[in-house]
Amino acid sequence: MSSIDKRGETVAWVGFGWSVVGAIILAVLAISTYNTSSGVWAAGFQLLGAAGIWLLTVIMLHQKRLMAEERLEIAELERQRAEKLGGAQTIFDEEDLDQMERLASGRRLRTIERYLAPTFALLIAAYHAAVGLTFLPWFWGFPPLAEHQDAPVEKAMMLAVFCGGIAFVNFVLARYALGMSRLKDWQVMCAGGNFSFGASAVSLAVAISLLCANSGLGGVEIWVAWIIGGLLVWLAIETIINFILDIYRPRVPGQRQRPFYDSRLFGVFSEPSGIVRSVANTIDYQFGFKVSETWFYKLLGRAIVPLLFVQIIVIFALTCIVVVPPGHKAVIEHLGPWGSDMRAASPGIHLAWFWPIDRATMIPVERIQRMELGHEERLVEYGDGIQKPILWTKAHYKKEHKLLVGDRTVSEGAAAEGTEVPVNLLSMSVPVQWHVKSDDAEVIRFYSQHEDVEAIVESLAYRELTRYAAQADILDLLGEGGIDAAETLHANIQAACDEAGVDGKGLGVKIVHVGIGGVHPPSEEEVASTYEQVVSAFEQRDATIKRAEGDAAREKVGSAGLNWKAIYDVIASEDRAREAGSSDLRRQTETVENALRRQVGGAAREMVAEADARALGRVFREKSAAERYAIQTAAYEAAPSTYTLRTYLRVLIVGLQDVHKYVVAMDDSSKLIYEYDLKPPQGIDILGAELRAGEMERDAR
Repeated sequence: MSSIDKRGETVAWVGFGWSVVGAIILAVLAISTYNTSSGVWAAGFQLLGAAGIWLLTVIMLHQKRLMAEERLEIAELERQRAEKLGGAQTIFDEEDLDQMERLASGRRLRTIERYLAPTFALLIAAYHAAVGLTFLPWFWGFPPLAEHQDAPVEKAMMLAVFCGGIAFVNFVLARYALGMSRLKDWQVMCAGGNFSFGASAVSLAVAISLLCANSGLGGVEIWVAWIIGGLLVWLAIETIINFILDIYRPRVPGQRQRPFYDSRLFGVFSEPSGIVRSVANTIDYQFGFKVSETWFYKLLGRAIVPLLFVQIIVIFALTCIVVVPPGHKAVIEHLGPWGSDMRAASPGIHLAWFWPIDRATMIPVERIQRMELGHEERLVEYGDGIQKPILWTKAHYKKEHKLLVGDRTVSEGAAAEGTEVPVNLLSMSVPVQWHVKSDDAEVIRFYSQHEDVEAIVESLAYRELTRYAAQADILDLLGEGGIDAAETLHANIQAACDEAGVDGKGLGVKIVHVGIGGVHPPSEEEVASTYEQVVSAFEQRDATIKRAEGDAAREKVGSAGLNWKAIYDVIASEDRAREAGSSDLRRQTETVENALRRQVGGAAREMVAEADARALGRVFREKSAAERYAIQTAAYEAAPSTYTLRTYLRVLIVGLQDVHKYVVAMDDSSKLIYEYDLKPPQGIDILGAELRAGEMERDAR
């Protein structure tokens, strides 16, 4: 092979271009079928990741080709120099020439291998992890598929044909690239070839799942998409682990160095030497020496068949030991469907024939199993972390079953008149709890029934519920009759289970509890709102009555106190005596006055107390004024001038108490001149006063 051969680089470009084109084709097909196929999207994303590996391969091959061309140019220059100098030695020795070579293309290649390749490969690993997580059901969903996750795949046959064709092209490209990677200069092509082989396997799996979806098995296609998502996550983890191991892996001169971003998982199945040899090569490469040539590995290779045989014997021997945990019983069936011997085993350790002669099935006899009738998946709404109340006008569950319930009162009148009997629709939640009976015969009977006994119990419970609702009264179910209805249903369901076996006997189950709750009219129609309007009207009426009674009691107690009844009675008696013109009116009036003064409370008591206080205050004021006048008259008669002067001075004291007074001592008061300054007083200028004082002191000096 010529050192400047570009075939490897050309194949790498073809692999990159085809991967991008194939990813675009799958994306267009997925969009054109209304995003109903998650497997096509997953295959497209995986093929786009392979395009990144091919692009990294192109970069590596291109740089190696440049280094080979530079090596030829140096060799040609050395040959020409030797011809001109007649074979004389150059001033540079071979080490210097190697150093010059490393400082050119070789240096750039090492930079790419140390920095660009790891960074680019880790980015591809992050892409694989992010895309893989979007397709796993435990994480966030891929947005184009979120709205059509339950829809059937559109045009599944057409998608299967395209995926099969893409798988074939990827397989041919992978085989050609892996064949070229056996040569030393093109060894880096093994990474792209392995990823193309993985894309071929993924596309083939998607094509098979689409054929299953076309046959009505839509779940296979979803499972394949989940597996591809897990595969992408594993590729990311594998790349990171190989990157860490590649840092500490020893470099052996002359040994092939496998890129860390090359998938070992794909390489196990894509190598033509087989899976066993691929495992051996992988182990040799990871440990850095020929582990497959050690005596232990060779001994293991010779003894692998006997070891597997012994392991199979041990596994079958372990099936002879049956361990029954507490709360369970085991049904040990001999010779499977061809035999008729079955026995029940209690909790503990038991011996049996190895599988498949004897098969043991664990039956939980103490576990309480629960089912709820009348609805499907519950719709729970939360606000601020608290469950919102369940209302009649809102759906409680994803789907609620409606029961036909009669109205006994209206039905009797309609039957008497010969008209149609009206029926009502009700929805309810009926929890049913049951467990398997613990007797050995009942356990075997339970095991001998249909595989899904729970479905049989549920069907029987629905049948008995429908029968009971048809003959029940709607008011009983909405009111106090729910407890009696639950007891009746309990007995009816137990009786039905005791007669529903394959041999006309029981199923081997015991009904533990049956309850009735959440009885309400259908929320889809206006029935629930009409029920709520009637109930709301009753509640508003009762609330208005209670509010009026409260206001009346508050007014009575507030106006007359706690003894308002007695006060009202004597006042009513007085009014009747006054209207009748009775001679007992005076006595009734005295009784009312006595009651108002001694027994009344509240606002009336306050008014009586205020009136008494005003009367007593006026009496005492008038009496005080009379006594003061008599004292003043006696003082005036005893000393008229003195009394007059004292009165005059008292007036001055009282009148001039809060008035500013100025005393001016002068002989002639007519010479006094009054000047009024109505301006507001000025503030004290302390700084100015200090300055003026300083000036006056300087002038004095």
